Amino acid sequence: MMEADARRLELDRTRMAEDLRGVVAGDVIFDDAGRSLYATDASLFQLMPLGVVRPRSVDDVAATLEWAARNGVPVHPRGAGTGLAGDALGAGIILDCSRYLRRIISTADETVCVQPGVTCRQLEAHLAAVDRCFGPDPSNAAVTTIGGMVGRNTSGSRFPLYGAVRDRIVAAEVVFSDGTVAELLPTAVATRGETDGLPADAARRATLARGVAAVCETARDELSAWAKSGRLVHGGYRLDGVVRPPDPTSTAPPVVNLPGLLAGSSGTLAVVTAVTLTTSPSMAGSAVGLFFFDSLERAAAAALRLQGASPTACDLFDKRHLALSRSASAAFERLIPAVAEAGLLVEFAGDDQASCQQQLDDAVDLMRRSRFHCIDVRRAEVAADVELFWQLSRTVVSTLHGVRGTVRPVQFMEDVVIPPAQLPAFLVRYQEVLKRHAATALLYAHAGHGQLHVRPFADPRRDGERKRLEALAADLVAAVVRLDGTLGGEQGLGLSRTGFFAQHFPAQLEVCREIKRLFDPAGLLNPGKIVPAADEPQPAWRQLPAATPEPVALSQLTWLPETLNAEVDACNGCGACRADAGPVRMCPRFRESPGEEWSPRAKANLVAGMLNGSVDPQADGMEAVRAIADTCFNCHQCRNDCAAGVDIPALVTELKAAVVAAEGLRWTPWLLARVDQLSALGGRLRPLSNWALTNPQARWLLEQLLGIAQGRRLPKFSGNTFLRWAARRGLTRPSKRAGRRVLVFLDTFARRHDPLVARSLVSLLEHSGVGVYVDPRQVASGIAAISAGDLDLARRLARRNLRVLTDAVRLGYEIIATEPAAVTAIQHDYPLLIDDEELPRVIAATRHATDYLWELQQEGRLLNDFEPLPRRLLYHQPCHLRQSATVSATAGLLRLIPELNLDQRPTGCSGMAGTFGLDHEHYRTSLRIGRTLMTAVREPAVAAG
Repeated sequence: MMEADARRLELDRTRMAEDLRGVVAGDVIFDDAGRSLYATDASLFQLMPLGVVRPRSVDDVAATLEWAARNGVPVHPRGAGTGLAGDALGAGIILDCSRYLRRIISTADETVCVQPGVTCRQLEAHLAAVDRCFGPDPSNAAVTTIGGMVGRNTSGSRFPLYGAVRDRIVAAEVVFSDGTVAELLPTAVATRGETDGLPADAARRATLARGVAAVCETARDELSAWAKSGRLVHGGYRLDGVVRPPDPTSTAPPVVNLPGLLAGSSGTLAVVTAVTLTTSPSMAGSAVGLFFFDSLERAAAAALRLQGASPTACDLFDKRHLALSRSASAAFERLIPAVAEAGLLVEFAGDDQASCQQQLDDAVDLMRRSRFHCIDVRRAEVAADVELFWQLSRTVVSTLHGVRGTVRPVQFMEDVVIPPAQLPAFLVRYQEVLKRHAATALLYAHAGHGQLHVRPFADPRRDGERKRLEALAADLVAAVVRLDGTLGGEQGLGLSRTGFFAQHFPAQLEVCREIKRLFDPAGLLNPGKIVPAADEPQPAWRQLPAATPEPVALSQLTWLPETLNAEVDACNGCGACRADAGPVRMCPRFRESPGEEWSPRAKANLVAGMLNGSVDPQADGMEAVRAIADTCFNCHQCRNDCAAGVDIPALVTELKAAVVAAEGLRWTPWLLARVDQLSALGGRLRPLSNWALTNPQARWLLEQLLGIAQGRRLPKFSGNTFLRWAARRGLTRPSKRAGRRVLVFLDTFARRHDPLVARSLVSLLEHSGVGVYVDPRQVASGIAAISAGDLDLARRLARRNLRVLTDAVRLGYEIIATEPAAVTAIQHDYPLLIDDEELPRVIAATRHATDYLWELQQEGRLLNDFEPLPRRLLYHQPCHLRQSATVSATAGLLRLIPELNLDQRPTGCSGMAGTFGLDHEHYRTSLRIGRTLMTAVREPAVAAG
C-alpha cells in the first residue's frame, strides 16, 4: 500500500511539474535533489516542499498562484532562505523570488522601487551613489533580500534612526492567492456604492481597505490595549496605526495603509513582486563607542541611561559573545578586555562629524561619572575604526556559527521584544529561567528598542533535546509576556513562534485571522505562519544523521561516517555563502548564477539529504545530483570564508565521486582529469601540437572531438624540458649538502608548458644559498582528477607522490610547489584520499614557493638584488593561495622589485578554475565570472597581470 501511495505521489508530482512548465517561463524544480535544497533555511526546521518555482516575471508569479489556487496547493514565498524561524518553509510550492526578480526598477529623489530579490547590500550600494540610504540594517545585509525584509519587517541596530521596513513602504505591486495582480497603496475607506464602476485593481483595494477598517473598528479595544502596553515592535500583522483617521476638521474618510500591512506578514497576505520604499540622506558623520562592563545587569542599566543621549544605535553583548568574538578575530582580541562581562556598542550619527564626536564625548563622561562600573571604553571616529567596531554587531550571527561541536548556540528561541525600560527586570527572570532548566545561553540585543536574541547551547541530535528546548522557550516567552513583551520583532513569527503567539495573545490572533481571511480567503499563502493552520504538516527538526551511524555508500573518502556527518551538521544554513559582493570571495559560481543550487550550502544540504534518506538519488537518477555537484569548481573560497569552516569542497568531492561510481565520467571531464597526460602527449608531438593551438580549423576539431573550448587561449607545449635541464645541473639527485634544502614539486603548467617558471625559482633559490632537489619520479598532484570526482586516478597519483615526498622529508628536505592548487591537493585532499601515517609529516613540510621565499626574506636570507622594472602589474591572489600561503607573501615579494607599481585586486575571480574554463560547456560561464578581472588586465596602464 505504501509503495502504491509513493508511486501515485510521484505521478502526481510529475503531472504538476509538467502543468507548471506549461505556464511558467522560469524554473520548475520537482526532483528530490532540487527540492531538498529548499527543505531547510537558517532555522532548525526541515520540511520537504512539493516543488519549487523560480519566477522570471510577475506573470510567472501570477500563473503559479492561479495554478495553485485551482489545485488547492499552498505557496510559500522565499527570499534568500536565511530566516531563523522557518518562515519560508512549507509542504507546498516554494516560490523562490531571489533567482530572477533582482532588478532595481527606478530611483526617485526620495524613493526607490525594487523587485523582491534585490539584496539589502545591493540596494544600499545603489543608493550610496546618490548620497542616499535605505536604513534598516540586518546583520546579514549581504544576502538578505528586500522581499525577506518586508516579510519579516526587519529593523536592525539603527531602528531609533530609520525605523523598520514598515515605516519605509510607500506602495507595492503584489499578486494575491488567486493569481490577481494589483498595486497596494494607502487607500481611503469608501462605501460599496462609491466603489461601483471602479477598475478591478482599484475596486479590490477599496474592498480590502473597507474590510481592514471594519476589523480594526471591531477590535478597537484589543488594539488600544495592545498599544498602551508599550508593544511597539512585534511579530504578526501590524495593525497599530494602519487606519489613519482624518483631521478632526476634515470630512475626508479614514485612510488604510494597505502596503504597510505587508511588513511582517511573512508572505501570508500576498506575494510582493515590487515595492516602493522611502530613502533617507546618508549620514555624513558617525562616532562609535564600545563600552565594557563588569556585569550584564550594569550594561543593561547603562543602555537605559544612554537613551537620554539619543544614540542612533545601542547594541548589547553578553560575555559569551565577547569571548567568541575575541577567539575569532585578532583585532577583537586586542579590542575587547578579557575581563569584560558585557559590552555596549553605541553610535551617534548625523550630518556633522564634530557634533557626533561631542555626543560620544558626553556619553563617555556620563559612563565614567556614573555608578554603572564601566571598566573600559574604546572610541572609533575614523571610517576604518567605525567599520571595525560595527563588525562586532554585524558578525554576531556568523560568530555564533563558528562554534563547532555537537553542543552550540542554536537558533531556536530568537527574537523576543520587551519595552526597553523592562530590560533590567527581564535579565533577572532570564537568569531564573536558565537556572530552572540547567541551561546556558548567549544573549545579544538591540537594547535601545528592546529587541533581544537568545540562543541556548544545545545538541539538537540528543534524545529529548527538542522537548527540553521547547520547555525552556515556553518559560522564557511567559517571562517576556509578563513584562508586556512580545515575539518576532524583526525575524517574524515563522514556525518557531506562531504557536506561542496563539497561546499568549488569543485576542490578537483572532484579529490576525480576520485580516488573513480578507486577503487570502482560501488560506493558501504560507499557511501555518502567524495564523496556525490545522492541516499544515508539522515541521521536523533538521534530520541530522545519527552521531555514530552505520557506514554509508556515499562516503568514498577516508573520513569516518561520524566525521562526515559532523561536517554536514556544521552547515547551519545561514546563507552567508550567497553573498554577491563584498570582502568575501565566496562563491564565484553563485555570483555569476545566483540560484540556490549554485550556493555552497546547497551541497551540504544535498549530502545531508542523501545521508538521512530524504533524498533518494535512484528515484530521479544521478543526473540531478551531478547537476548540483558540477556547479562547484573546487576553488575552496567557501572553506576559507565560511564562519563555521564547513569543508564544502570535500562534500562536493563526495558527491562527484558518488556520481562517477554510479554512472562513470563523461568524455570531456575524463580527458581533463588527465590534463597532465594530455600535456605530455602535446609536448611529444610539438611543433605540430603548438601549430594546432593557433589554427582555427584544428581548434574547432579539438572542440568537437575533445570538448576543449575553441575560444580558450591555450599555453604552448614545452615537452619535459625542465626535467632535462634539471638533470644536466645535477638537481635530480638528492644532495647531502648542509643548510636549507627544498624539493621543488612541479605541477602541469611549470613542467609541461612554461619551464621558465620553475627555472627562475631554482635560480632564485640557489642565488640565496638554498639547495634544490627535483625528483623525476613525481607526477601531477591530481587536483584535476579530484575536481572531476575521479578518485581512482587521484588516489594513484597521490600514492606515487606520497612515496616521493616522504623520501624527501626523511632526508631533511622541505617541499615547495609552484602551483597553489598542488599545495591544496597535498594538504587538504591527500588525507581524504589515502590513510598513511607519513602524511602529517609531508603536509607540515609543504608550502607554496612564494610563502617559502617570503620566509627567507623575513630571515634576511633572500638575496633580493632585483633589477628595476618600471611597469604597472595587476595582482590578484589565486584562490588556492589563500588557503595555503601567507596572505602577503606574493605581494610582499613583488614589492621588492624596484620601480614596480603593484596594483592589487583583492576580490573577483579569473573564471579559469583549473580545468573548468577549458571545457566548452563552461567556457562562456568562465568568461562571465572572470569579466571584471579580465577588463582590469586590459586597462592601458597595466603591463601584465
